[in-house]
Amino acid sequence: MSEEIQQIDRLIKQSAELSNSLIRLARKIQEQNTSKTQLNQEQAEDLRALHAKLTDLRSQIDVVKREILTHRYDHIYASPQEAAIQVLSARVTDKTMTPEQSVTELTSLLRTDLPASRKIEICQTAKASLEAGDDIAGKLRPFLKNAPDQAERQRKVNKRVFNNAFGQRM
Repeated sequence: MSEEIQQIDRLIKQSAELSNSLIRLARKIQEQNTSKTQLNQEQAEDLRALHAKLTDLRSQIDVVKREILTHRYDHIYASPQEAAIQVLSARVTDKTMTPEQSVTELTSLLRTDLPASRKIEICQTAKASLEAGDDIAGKLRPFLKNAPDQAERQRKVNKRVFNNAFGQRM
């Protein structure tokens, strides 16, 4: 019987060692899973940040594309007023005309509905830009006769008047 008791004791020790080994193995696997989960979470955060940067970059690229196309087509489809501004600016640059003379001619290109105080302010800005050698066409564009904004507003007004008149007849 003592042999059987020893054998049972050995089996109990072996099973205790086996259970301890299984517990250590389970902890080790759990730690590995935890570290992998943390790594996956960090990678997911990095991917989200990268996606946000790429989205921002894509929107910036779209803005630059529009600006390039607008700039390219602005020169192709420039209004006669803008062409005149370019000529006046070139004359000032070549010193064949003074900024004051150029500004005097520029006033004839401005919209007639602008208040006198605004025209004076625009002329002062134009003179300063001409003296500095800056491009003034972009600064003056909204204030020119038949400016795109003005033409668009006029189209909307005409459409509204037409729609109202047409609606009243029915």
